[in-house]
Amino acid sequence: MTLSQRTDLRIVHAIPGRVRIKSPLLRQSSATLSEALQREEFVHWARQNTVCSSLIVRFDSGVDTAAVMRLVASILGVSYKPASSLRSPAVCPHGVCSPAAPCRCAAPPENNVTVAAMRFGGLTLAMGWILARRIVTGAMTQAGLFSPLGAVAIVGALPLLRGLAKDARQRKVRLESFLAGSIVAAIAAGEVVTALEVLWITAGGDLLKTWITERSRRAVAEILEVTTHHTFVLRDGVEVETHVDQLVPGDIVVAHTGEKIAVDGKVTRGHALVDESTLTGNAEFPERKKGDRVFAGTMVRQGVLYIEAGCVGDNTYLARILHMIEEGLANRAPIEGMADQLAQRTVRIGGVVTLGTLLVTGNLMRAFTVLLVMACPCATVLAASTAVSAAISTAARNGVLIKGGRYLEQIGDVDVVCFDKTGTLTTTSPRVEALISQDGASREELLQLAYSAEIHNHHPLAEAIKVAADAAWVTPTPHDVCEYFLGQGVRSVVEGRTILIGNAKLMKRFKVKLAEVNAQAESISARGLTTLFLAKDREVLGMFGIANPLRDEAVDVARKLHSQDVTLCLVTGDEARTVADLSERLGIAKTYSSILPDGKSAVVEELQSEGKLVAMVGDGVNDALALAVADVGVAMSAGASEAAMEAADIALIRDDLSQLTYIRDLSRKTTAIARQNFWIATGTNIIGAVGGIVGAINPLMAGMLHIVHTMGVIGNSSRLLAYDHTPDKN
Repeated sequence: MTLSQRTDLRIVHAIPGRVRIKSPLLRQSSATLSEALQREEFVHWARQNTVCSSLIVRFDSGVDTAAVMRLVASILGVSYKPASSLRSPAVCPHGVCSPAAPCRCAAPPENNVTVAAMRFGGLTLAMGWILARRIVTGAMTQAGLFSPLGAVAIVGALPLLRGLAKDARQRKVRLESFLAGSIVAAIAAGEVVTALEVLWITAGGDLLKTWITERSRRAVAEILEVTTHHTFVLRDGVEVETHVDQLVPGDIVVAHTGEKIAVDGKVTRGHALVDESTLTGNAEFPERKKGDRVFAGTMVRQGVLYIEAGCVGDNTYLARILHMIEEGLANRAPIEGMADQLAQRTVRIGGVVTLGTLLVTGNLMRAFTVLLVMACPCATVLAASTAVSAAISTAARNGVLIKGGRYLEQIGDVDVVCFDKTGTLTTTSPRVEALISQDGASREELLQLAYSAEIHNHHPLAEAIKVAADAAWVTPTPHDVCEYFLGQGVRSVVEGRTILIGNAKLMKRFKVKLAEVNAQAESISARGLTTLFLAKDREVLGMFGIANPLRDEAVDVARKLHSQDVTLCLVTGDEARTVADLSERLGIAKTYSSILPDGKSAVVEELQSEGKLVAMVGDGVNDALALAVADVGVAMSAGASEAAMEAADIALIRDDLSQLTYIRDLSRKTTAIARQNFWIATGTNIIGAVGGIVGAINPLMAGMLHIVHTMGVIGNSSRLLAYDHTPDKN
């Protein structure tokens, strides 16, 4: 089988030691695939996601990705042919994007819903004919193995029979094996109509399960329409329409009014109003001009932009977010594990009760009725998974990205929430409120030196300095060297002079004496401002006082978390006197000040050692370690660093802190609906089993009950798709 066929394996994303594969073959759940892969010494783990038809494999970084692909193909029984004729993978010139492996695009995946619907429809016609004959003639239909209905039953049972043969080879017993054996026994006993009833009911259950799987896939695909299929690229001064798959970093992409931007990059010329609501949720259209960054998936509402492509294809910001959601659907919540365990117990109990019914009553029809009710736990299996999938999709539409059901469930149960200060509790737009000069340096000189040192730093405090410098019409001088010290500041070399700008820790690191300016620094801190020292060649030239305005929604969020008995902690690199007022306003129980990045993770671990379930909320590189260590890491991603986004389990993409309480409410609602689904599934199973044992219902009625209660579970979970609760601000 070649790579151009529908069963092809397609590399979606690959980096050394990790590959993500897509194929229609992966829509079918197979524990054997993951187990076989993990038996290989170089494979660390493998995870299959049937919702997204994908497989993620982590392996030794020294192993060639092609070797892993050949291994997967051999286990699946297909061939793999690398796409050697394709262009080399694009590499971001800015060094911020992971390269995607070259791949060929497979044909559109087979529509499993259509196949399941056709199978169910064919069996429905057969059952309809039997029912119509019974109504018209009053006669019960009798059919043997070699009758037309017998042929229909055999054809309809082929998928189950193939599964039975495969399970026999692998020495496994599954629910499908049990059903296939029962159908064969019914046909052999001359009970073809009963076998058809069983097949019709199982086909109906398969259709419902396939539909909910496809619906989840569509919901994920529709969350973020990452880009358009075609865009215009400047080639030798001429705009040429090009498919987005052909774009590479460095291309000059032209976006006109009404067109979506296809790449992440920097504007080289032009200006336009850009709709960035997919990123920020902001209904206003900011103006973008030369030097500004723009992102794929945003739309030019008015104007024209010429954009130098930085990240393209799967490496764009929105594409990576979409992959996070897809992979998150495979990261199961604990309550989904409970559903699987309940379903397994139901099947075991159902087998015993079915056998007992047959032995006690000697009635095959009653036994089949109990079998259909108890041994087909579709509703139980779907009880939690449909609720979690619906909640993740709903959260994404409302600007919250969740990397798995586990984190959705845990965010509703956390005991402690630790907050970073800058960019999290405060806005991402701090401003310079005070500027004190030493040794007669002018305001313009201080701004010019600070701007030159911070020109490539995207920390909110650096942005505040750049805004102040721009407002004063100050032009930066190019620097030769630039070092960024997490939680401290920046060291740069400008025109041969060493410039330091940062907090007292940075000054201490480079042995800059602060004794003469301590009094002035304390006066700045007493006003609740963050103090930054500016030094040239180890001599302090001045100090900046940066105001970090509290977010409008922060007080309401803190109040609601307090009402839910959640303990709030502030973990910040700022000094204690700078954050004292903020802690008091928000009622924060514990404040950890002057904390370095590794110290933030230590605080989280200390709280966890006390038996607390801890969430960490942050946005910067210095928060990444704490986000990774916390039970749930939450990134304010509109201003978040790449490291914070990768480390976080949940991302609030609209830069709105109230989404934290929204997602906690959604978490609790999801758990409540999943538990309701358990009661629906278990209750109807008990009623149906009792009815089957006493002969009150027949297999056809049991099948209808099975389908109705499965639809009830799906319908109940679907209520989460319309959940748009706005956090209470009263």
